[in-house]
Amino acid sequence: MVHGGADTSSAPQFCEVLREASLAGHRALVAGLLDAAEEAVKILEGSPLFNAGYGSVLNRDGEVEMDASIMEGTTGKFGAVAAIRSVSHPVSVARLVLEETPHVLLAGRGATEFARTRGFPPVDSRSSRMVEAWQRARDRAKQGLSPETSLFTGLPPDSSSPCDTVGCVVFHAGRVAAASSTGGSFMKAPGRVGDTPIPGAGIYASSSCAAACTGLGEAFIETLTAKYVDSLVELGIHPQEAAEKAIIRLAEKRGGAVGGIIVVDSRGRFGAAHNSRSFPVALVADGKLDESFIPRKIN
Repeated sequence: MVHGGADTSSAPQFCEVLREASLAGHRALVAGLLDAAEEAVKILEGSPLFNAGYGSVLNRDGEVEMDASIMEGTTGKFGAVAAIRSVSHPVSVARLVLEETPHVLLAGRGATEFARTRGFPPVDSRSSRMVEAWQRARDRAKQGLSPETSLFTGLPPDSSSPCDTVGCVVFHAGRVAAASSTGGSFMKAPGRVGDTPIPGAGIYASSSCAAACTGLGEAFIETLTAKYVDSLVELGIHPQEAAEKAIIRLAEKRGGAVGGIIVVDSRGRFGAAHNSRSFPVALVADGKLDESFIPRKIN
């Protein structure tokens, strides 16, 4: 199951990429759980429609700094990068951190240099749409005007634009994994890191379940929402109910914070909930797209 971010449009072009990502992940399952998670997120990172990889928002200085992570539930192994620059697929770098280093998180210049040593060439991750959004916001700020844009994208709130983090959860043969990637929040301070590379905040995977979150990163970090979902599922609560409870808790604890969560447990049960305007999700179950599945909106 993959999501494109809270408040992301459910227009056909967005849903088509999400379906492509979920099918790519399913095809990669023959190689392993992490392969499936990585391949699904790579599709989203490669699309300019989503706030990850090539479609990432710009920070205050007009640069792209990205966060990504990947986690396998049975082993508890976790790998992440934070504030990485100029790479096409941060989630792939995060996986190499997990598999080829004794660390769990590399940040900033160190993360970028690590990617170069592993064969990731320098790329410009700034899409034309995000550059234009940054220029508009900067011009309005110079005039003393408010941006009138989405916190996450720099685009008008009613536009067909992505919000925050993209992510996926994977189940196969009683095991689970999760992965996530994001460009962060629009006009953020250089070096700002969100919830995506923090285990238990933006993503989490254990022997019980895998969860991937999206929304304002600071709120998810302060509430450790992904780990909270895991604690509920561990108690026997269905993933759907766990996702709903976590969204309600997030809003209560952090002043109406907006977000979305997808979850799958080690029994193959799944759920998704959000309190945003939209939260498009694509689900592949038993090798087929489940077009009937709709995330539950919490008012």
